[in-house]
Amino acid sequence: MSVLTAFTVPGDDFLLGWTLERAPEMQIEIERVAVEDESVTPYFWVAGEDFERFEAALADDPTVDRSVELEDHGDQRLYQVAWKRDAKSLVYAVSEVDATILQAESDGTDWSVELLFPDDEAVSALQDYAAAHDLSFELRWLHDSAHPEAFGQYEVTDEQREALVTAYRLGYFEVPGEVSLGELADELDISKNAASARLHRGYANLVENTLVHDE
Repeated sequence: MSVLTAFTVPGDDFLLGWTLERAPEMQIEIERVAVEDESVTPYFWVAGEDFERFEAALADDPTVDRSVELEDHGDQRLYQVAWKRDAKSLVYAVSEVDATILQAESDGTDWSVELLFPDDEAVSALQDYAAAHDLSFELRWLHDSAHPEAFGQYEVTDEQREALVTAYRLGYFEVPGEVSLGELADELDISKNAASARLHRGYANLVENTLVHDE
């Protein structure tokens, strides 16, 4: 039976701790993590106003081999990072135990991470990895899921679903819109950039896993 979990992880023990410390005002959300030949490659969205400072910190980050900007939408950008092989973090442990990152967002210091594990043994393996490499995390909640396919349906995360449903109920999608993006962000109690990012990622996941998937 699969296991759903939520962790709080320090930046140094998960991803981009060096960069986060030097650009704490930037908001980061992991899009996906690719694993190939024991190499872990995170793709993540960044929102904020000081990309110059963020990219300078990213270039000096000792855990990063190289980074590439893939998309630029003005107030948010998509990056790909090549991780140094000797960098130990829980991101590696996640890939080694075949867990799936459902959601991962940074508040500038720590990461809020939701993971789906294939079974209890995988959870224990993550704990063993953390202990062996002196990595820390705080477990916020854990529960079994008899129907994991119902969690994150269409690969839309809880936060993306909340943003999309709230936008729909408030009339954001009406023509003309009944609320602005700023008003929607206030309702969700997040920044305007974060609201825009969640809507865009939600749109993409819905289209990819419904219209494109059907084709």
